[in-house]
Amino acid sequence: MAAYLDAWNEGDLERILDAYHGSAPIYADGVVEASDAESRLAYLGAYLDSTRDELAQGTRWESPTVEVMPLGADAALVTARWTLRRTDGTALEDYPDSYLMVRIGGRWGFLTDVIHNG
Repeated sequence: MAAYLDAWNEGDLERILDAYHGSAPIYADGVVEASDAESRLAYLGAYLDSTRDELAQGTRWESPTVEVMPLGADAALVTARWTLRRTDGTALEDYPDSYLMVRIGGRWGFLTDVIHNG
């Protein structure tokens, strides 16, 4: 999760996308926002673009709360609280996100991403 957080703060879309396995879907409040690699690229790319000006001014993503529930040797349910914090301490974004993470071919990645807005 630390590498994923760093990728967002560095505006590195390739590294953000590398955190996902295959056609891992992204849901936001029960709606499918991305269902394959192409739509995930469009969705995450647009979201990253919407934060670039803030990131250039020193705003940073934080995730002070990360909970991991192992589901065997090769899977885990991970819940993180993401906050996009400005340099003055105010939060521009703040929401929980849940991931089903699995290890495939020795590499951990997201199999599902569920964003909870609110």
